[in-house]
Amino acid sequence: MYYLDIAVPVALDQTFTYTSQSHLAPGIRVKVPFGPKKHIGVVMAVTDVAPAKTSFALKSVEEALDEDPIYSEGLLTLARWLSSYYLFPIGEVLRTMLPVSLVKKEKLQFWLTDKGMTARDDETSSYQPILKFLWGRRKVVTELTLKSKLKKWLAETGEKMTLKKLEKVELILRESLDQTHSRSPHWTPDAIAAAQTIPASEPPVLTEGQALVCQAISSMGWGENSERKPFLLHGVTGAGKTEVYLKLIADAIETDPKNQVMVLVPEIALTPQMTRVFSARFPGKVAVVHSAMQPAERWKELSSIRQGERSILIGPRSAVFAAFEQLALLVVDEEHDSSYKQSTGLTYNGRDVAVMRAHLEKRPVVLGSATPSMESYANAKQGRYTLLELLTRANLKPLPEITFISTEVSKGFARKLSGRKTGAPIIDLPVDDKIIEALKANLAEGRQAMVLVNRRGFAYYLFSLRERKAVACPNCSISLTVHEKSTMLRCHYCDFQRPLDRMIPPDAADAYVLVGYGSEQMEMFLKEGLPNARIQRVDSDSVGPRDALPEILDNFRQGHIDILVGTQMLAKGHDFAKVTLICILEIDQTLNLPDFRAGERTFQLMVQAAGRAGRGEWAGRVLVQTQRDDHPVLKAALNQSYAEFWEDQLQFRMAHAYPPLSRMIVFEFNASKREKLLKWMGEVELWIGSKLRDQKAQFSQLTVLGPSVPPLETIRGRSRRTLLLMSKDRAQLWGFARDLLREFQNPKGDLRLRVDVDPQSLL
Repeated sequence: MYYLDIAVPVALDQTFTYTSQSHLAPGIRVKVPFGPKKHIGVVMAVTDVAPAKTSFALKSVEEALDEDPIYSEGLLTLARWLSSYYLFPIGEVLRTMLPVSLVKKEKLQFWLTDKGMTARDDETSSYQPILKFLWGRRKVVTELTLKSKLKKWLAETGEKMTLKKLEKVELILRESLDQTHSRSPHWTPDAIAAAQTIPASEPPVLTEGQALVCQAISSMGWGENSERKPFLLHGVTGAGKTEVYLKLIADAIETDPKNQVMVLVPEIALTPQMTRVFSARFPGKVAVVHSAMQPAERWKELSSIRQGERSILIGPRSAVFAAFEQLALLVVDEEHDSSYKQSTGLTYNGRDVAVMRAHLEKRPVVLGSATPSMESYANAKQGRYTLLELLTRANLKPLPEITFISTEVSKGFARKLSGRKTGAPIIDLPVDDKIIEALKANLAEGRQAMVLVNRRGFAYYLFSLRERKAVACPNCSISLTVHEKSTMLRCHYCDFQRPLDRMIPPDAADAYVLVGYGSEQMEMFLKEGLPNARIQRVDSDSVGPRDALPEILDNFRQGHIDILVGTQMLAKGHDFAKVTLICILEIDQTLNLPDFRAGERTFQLMVQAAGRAGRGEWAGRVLVQTQRDDHPVLKAALNQSYAEFWEDQLQFRMAHAYPPLSRMIVFEFNASKREKLLKWMGEVELWIGSKLRDQKAQFSQLTVLGPSVPPLETIRGRSRRTLLLMSKDRAQLWGFARDLLREFQNPKGDLRLRVDVDPQSLL
């Protein structure tokens, strides 16, 4: 008899003991009974020594789902750290780490019997509507998914029926399918397949700076080395950080052909570009994963890495959990990017997990950025990371010249809805004439440009002159964004949407004003002002299907588009040789956000966006429209001086004890009914007051702010309160947070609690 410690995906931060007649290795998934349900758990430890007597009988494992462990010992150790650091149940951590295609639930196929088929076609049968509904969904689903869809359909149609009743009268038949993933193989998207087959390229001769950086990293070897620190590669835009990555990978594989490398990128948008470059250098050795792929596609790519068939894995934050045959190097590109932070469930930061995984496996990790996060740079300044710098561009050309265009709140920021609805041209947006003239001149020279705005959509919001307020989302504490092409008012938080004409009758249009402009309106404005230019909008609304963005970027790269208009998505690590002009509008919107990272985000956005210009044979320039050209952060960006930015923001962070001078944990409490939330907050406040009184010395370095009303009080119909914990003493911070979580982690009814460790935003 064996006794297994098993992590079960439930909201309890512990493992559970089960028995098994056979020895099951740690890392194997098992099906176990848990209360009235069956769960898929993971074996964490095994022993043949019986535990101390319990007041209940131990349950047995029902089935082992794997012959060999899905999780290596290293990944199990990483999971334990994730659970401890991010205050998240170990079973849920392991489920998050698993590829979605292996989150094995019971799959059910519902069939219509011969009797059911007859009733489906019988116009007189009372069962016909529901049988037609089921017939339209004849695919493998979980019972919970089908019941959810059925419940919605029943509510919409007024029909009353259950799956159990249909089974009882022998109209349907259910069949349980025991399989790991149910989708038919549709292996690799066209973009990836094409990238894998492009001709191999010869590596260029490295610059002196690149060679020195590579030597500093590779000289410490690729084997286990507990003395090695993470490397922070601070290189200006265009310095050739990618060539450094490629050279390091080549050295690692040359040292041992079995060596493998993980390359993390912050956005799906960057994946095809990286795939193209890496596949040209290492044909047939690159695997790619991202969230737009089907589960079976991802599993095939991950399996090729797990089995040692390919050497390089490129992917977003979730790729940090991939199993490798022989991991030798980890690379985190654009390490500063907030996209590495997961916002729901396990709120991990892919960059930080990569650093910890490298530490646990004693492997080198390289964090690259032109604008390092303040946390990473602080680690380098304090000697915890090794700082390596590339301060000139690889092509030896100067960085783009940045020019501020000072503006005032002026024309076109607000206009009556009635004027727009009659098709009036957009001739009065608050865009300086110098920007328009620069775009025209750039176009005349046959070169390309990019225009960045702060928001997607047509206008920020619709303002009612009668009620003196913006038209708001009924579910969230936020105004609805106006979308012109779909003629919709839409919430970007809960996706509530209503047709504009339905919410605003035509005869009432004069009583409403459109305020501000988004990427949609800017696209229209530029097309009207530059009728001969080929202009394409790039934002999350326009890219739509999963392959749309790579196609747009390829068309731009090939010269089929003159001007890209879009949001911050455009500033992320793209390399376009013909881009010579960048126009950044509304930078003040980012700078003015009520968040302690606003200055850092503004500097990163400006420098990263500017870095898209002048990467080819022509010099680049950047025009920034602002009302705050004297702000220290904007001045630092103007000079493209990270040192200036660091000194200014460090003083600000020190004055308020913000990270990286301290650590933060945010607790978010929410409920669908505000009165229940307020009652709960009363209990939380009493507990905090008592805790701090009784254990004052133990938590002397802890700052507790709240519970307070966040800037967005309601999201998706749920009222919110936030509690901010902050301390320079990590032990005090996590100790208090664990005690608080233990007290309130399983609230009753509709109450919910979310924990965000190292939050990227306090909004």
